[in-house]
Amino acid sequence: MKSNRPFLYYLGNIDIIGAGIGLVLLVFLTLGGALCRYLLDSPFTWMEEIQSMLEVWVVFLGAGYGFRVGAHVSIEILVDALPKKIQKVIDPLIAVVVIGTLSYLLYQSIGYVNLFIRSERVSSYLQIPYKYIYVIVPVCCGLMIANYLFVVIKKMQGMDVTKETEI
Repeated sequence: MKSNRPFLYYLGNIDIIGAGIGLVLLVFLTLGGALCRYLLDSPFTWMEEIQSMLEVWVVFLGAGYGFRVGAHVSIEILVDALPKKIQKVIDPLIAVVVIGTLSYLLYQSIGYVNLFIRSERVSSYLQIPYKYIYVIVPVCCGLMIANYLFVVIKKMQGMDVTKETEI
């Protein structure tokens, strides 16, 4: 049976698909770890490493999607209370602050990933190189910048970005 969803739809939503898979894995691994710890009195020593890695990936992949659908953290009640003329000035300022902050985080995270590459540091139990755990941070910061620009452009065109937006 042929899928009605094109390949580009899935590619454009790889962030939320990855976050969803990671979250499901995190829940089941945590549940399994708790059951083994308390019922079988045999905890998995490596569980915390996997949970930490999955948390990083889920948070940053989910944040990219959140920016794309306009679900990122904002204080709209304050901006909406202002007159329309002031809102038109504040919206671009907010965009500059958000993009500036994400750009700084992108720059810093690239430095950290390069440090992990040079040091070849690995996790304690599973020996997973930290570069593979934290490479998601600069990748998703770049995606968040792109997604935020996408939202800003759509808002300037008068489109609603609060519902799911296809790329």
